[in-house]
Amino acid sequence: MLNKYLVKILVLLLLAGWGAGCFLPEKQQSANIKVRSSQVKLVYSDSDNEHFVTEEREITFHPDYDKYSLVLQELIKGSQNPDYRSNIASNTIVYGTMKQDTDLIINLSTEFCSFGGSVAEIIAVGSVVNTMTGFDPDIQRVKILVEGEDLIGPSGNPRGFMEPFQDNIVQPEEKRDITLYFCNQDASALETEIRTITVAQDISIRELMLITLQELIKGPSSGSLHKTIPSEVRVNQLQIKDNLVEVDFSAEMHTQHWGGSTGESMTINSIVYTLTEFPGIDKVKMTVDGSPISIEHGPIEEPVSRS
Repeated sequence: MLNKYLVKILVLLLLAGWGAGCFLPEKQQSANIKVRSSQVKLVYSDSDNEHFVTEEREITFHPDYDKYSLVLQELIKGSQNPDYRSNIASNTIVYGTMKQDTDLIINLSTEFCSFGGSVAEIIAVGSVVNTMTGFDPDIQRVKILVEGEDLIGPSGNPRGFMEPFQDNIVQPEEKRDITLYFCNQDASALETEIRTITVAQDISIRELMLITLQELIKGPSSGSLHKTIPSEVRVNQLQIKDNLVEVDFSAEMHTQHWGGSTGESMTINSIVYTLTEFPGIDKVKMTVDGSPISIEHGPIEEPVSRS
């Protein structure tokens, strides 16, 4: 596994090398720098998220820049074709890349994991892999890191090195009922709402939990119930350890929350009750950007079970 600190050091060295070039006299820079432009095929999906599509774009390469990072940055900008879809968050940061023989290792920021479901995740990952293997014929496999750590797949295991994805990305789907807990009319208790969602037939429990949390964040369908989580909140990470779920939320859980002891209680319990609906799950540990969740009464450091 590539250590995330090694990756960050590599990026700093790359930046330092570029910065050193900036101190050359302007005329000397113009004489020494030989930029080139090339047509690159960026991989997106069609409007229905069923097939990969390519979009050619001219990119100018500076000899002191990491060419793989430049291509990734263009990919993340999104398609210029309104009929194509990009499933990668536009605020994803490319920390750097490292080529090892026929393998390419990419380090991205946590925003990359803001997937809108299992199919969107496949497309986002496949877009990166297929773009990079198509850009450089020498690249046969791609590994994606997020903040220096291996990207985890729906199975809960690291994705590791990946070869190009097949064109047809449609998976057999089925409908499932999930149980969500929202605040009742007078904010005195939680009430359930059964919601039917369409998911891949082979979806993992972890992926189903992520989608369930996304549905909880969306808020209730019934006008008699109230949301318990700010709509701006994202799920950064989720892990299952025996009977415990560890879930990390984005900073909006703190910055956008309406506060109050009742509001805090409804938020915490709605998350716990919703996730403990899954068989074998008894407790939930909640963090915000890696630190214990702290809405009203101070940090909650220990896992929470149904009260």
